[in-house]
This record gives sequence, structure tokens and C-alpha cells, in this order.
Amino acid sequence: MARDTNLNAYLYFESVARRGSVALAAEELFVSPSAVSQQIKALELQMGIKLFRRSGRKLVLTLEGEQLYSAASAAIGILKNAQTNLSMTRETSRLNLRVTPSFGVRWLGPRLSDFVFHNPNLDLRIDAAPDPTDFDREIMDLDIRYGLGGWSGLTQTPLVTDYVLPLCSPAYRDQLIQACPNDPLSTARLIDSARALCKWDFWLHNTE
Repeated sequence: MARDTNLNAYLYFESVARRGSVALAAEELFVSPSAVSQQIKALELQMGIKLFRRSGRKLVLTLEGEQLYSAASAAIGILKNAQTNLSMTRETSRLNLRVTPSFGVRWLGPRLSDFVFHNPNLDLRIDAAPDPTDFDREIMDLDIRYGLGGWSGLTQTPLVTDYVLPLCSPAYRDQLIQACPNDPLSTARLIDSARALCKWDFWLHNTE
């Protein structure tokens, strides 16, 4: 059984065949000319054939060398293309995500380190904003938003069910009950936010 050839020998051989010179191949590969010559001699010795002949000051391929060069060049080309494709994949694997500030801080933030660890090649861009994404105008891949769904033209997946309830101090609660025992909320001062994702009218309408 023939001993496996050092793959570097094929790389050196391909460079010499393409450049027509040991010195030029050594310069391209950042090694010494003697290192290139040794690899070529070892390859010729193992294969039992002559790969080059001299034509003046230039090295030219023998018939056997041309056959080997065709295979070596194709193989190296495949490897280079694979490397390029993988590099492009890493560069373009970007995920643009929008979340509300509160969701980003309280839910997403504590889980980010684990997500990044398991997805090292993903370039994650997070935009924390209260307004929903306009996918027709903004460069965004995902938007984790609050609502009932039903957004036209978008793929939607429910993530969690949120429970919303009003809060007040015990003293204010007692004051409301004293003012109107049968309907305490009717006299309550409701604090709302212009950017609130759940408005009071929505909560009152959906609460039994």
C-alpha cells in the first residue's frame, strides 16, 4: 500500500507548475526555494515519475506532470471556492431584530449570552424601540411585538402570553372603595402612557 503523500507537496507542485519557477513559487508560498524543491523531489520519488523538465531557464511540465497538474489545480480551486463561500456566509449571516425596550431588558437581555455562544457566526443587530417595524421601509428581519396578531403580509408566531393587571397602593384602593363601593374604578384616576402597548380602554374591554 502506497504511503499517503503530504498534501503540501501538491500545493507546492501546483504553484511551480503555474508559475514555471521554483523561486516564484517559493515567493508566493512564503517559503524557501529549497523547501519547494524538496517537496517536488519527494513527490516525484513517491510517484516514480518525472513531473518537470527544463526548457531554458523555465520549468515545464512533462506529460505526466500535466495530468497531475490538471487534477491538483481543480482540487485546489474547489478548496479555495469553499473557503470563499464560507467566508461570505459568515459575513452575510446577519439578523436584524427589533424588540420593545422593556422586553429587551427584562427577557431578551439575560438570554443573549447563551444565544451568542451557540451562534458564533451570527451577526445579531438589536434595535430596542417601542414602535412596530415598517417592513416595507426598514431593514429588519424580525420584530417581537405586543398584540393580538393578524398583521397582514407577515409571518407570525406567538411566543408568550402576557397578563396585564392594574396596580395601585393599598391606601388608594381603600379610598376608591370608600368613594364608590360598587364600582371603585369609576372614580379612579387612570395613569396612561402615550407609548403604552396596552391601553386602558383595551384592558377594560377585554376584562370580564
